[in-house]
Amino acid sequence: MLRLQMTDGHTSCIAVEFSYNPKISLNTPPGTKVKLSGIVDVKNGFLLLNDSNTTILGGEVEHLFEKWELQRSLSKRNRSNIGTEGGPPPFVPFGQKKHAQDKRTLRKEKRGS
Repeated sequence: MLRLQMTDGHTSCIAVEFSYNPKISLNTPPGTKVKLSGIVDVKNGFLLLNDSNTTILGGEVEHLFEKWELQRSLSKRNRSNIGTEGGPPPFVPFGQKKHAQDKRTLRKEKRGS
């Protein structure tokens, strides 16, 4: 089930893929033109889309597409280089670092006494 933000340039609405529609997927770029035809049911303010009332015409909006494509490429990257040189530092839960420093300080004090 997909939720879509739709607009004609003046009016915006939310549509939901009510039954499986192979024409629309997560790979459908933003700005794609969609033609609604026939009877489109509305429930709780949502347009209910299905294969019979939806036709994909194509197209894209350049600035929306570029942002979408960048987000998709960044989401494919993982954080496998955590802790390595040039990568982000490893996650340390709040308070744990201070606690570890306190233990080292106590050990040094015990050795020095």
